[in-house]
Amino acid sequence: SAAVSITVRNASTVFARPSHRCFAFESFVCGKMLENFESPNFSLPNVDEKPSREQFFNLRSVDPLQYLTRNPSSSFARFTLHKYLSVVHAKMECSFFENLNQRKLVNSGGFPDSSFFATFCEMSKRIWLLHFLAFCLSENVTVFQVKRGSRFSQVYMESVKSGDESLFSGDNEDIRVGFTVVPGFKIGGNMIQSQVYLTPTTGFPPPVTS
Repeated sequence: SAAVSITVRNASTVFARPSHRCFAFESFVCGKMLENFESPNFSLPNVDEKPSREQFFNLRSVDPLQYLTRNPSSSFARFTLHKYLSVVHAKMECSFFENLNQRKLVNSGGFPDSSFFATFCEMSKRIWLLHFLAFCLSENVTVFQVKRGSRFSQVYMESVKSGDESLFSGDNEDIRVGFTVVPGFKIGGNMIQSQVYLTPTTGFPPPVTS
């Protein structure tokens, strides 16, 4: 799709198979959704207060789009609208729907009544709840990405593609990171591995360039 082409071109990525282009798009979305995760309020403009436990428990058990329509001024509503405009830029939305109707409504503070926006709200809800839980632990929270070209380390990375264990044998030992798909987390002394797209030096079919 056009959205994937935009992301892949910006990433300047080399892929082992054409179907792997989807990981570049996933990387773009994850990066945007987790941007400023280390800030108590995601560094959102005009949002100074921290989410309350009441907000957390109310949102956890309801449909996120319903919550938005009932609480249009909540921090979750402002977070979702801000992230939608950041992730689904104009060119991408136009490639999806051939118009910018949803973006215009979001820009005015409204909530589109569409399955696409409802799905986006579900993703936004999960990020927002994860963020709340991370800061409830009263520990330092850090999000990290692995640099392109880094050697693969099972200590703080895992491959986004299942079955890649076979790459780490024989002559194919020099495995490099193509890009981070899902960033990792350091919360206090605990670490959640980053998910990465690997680029082996040998053993794969001829690469597909973007």
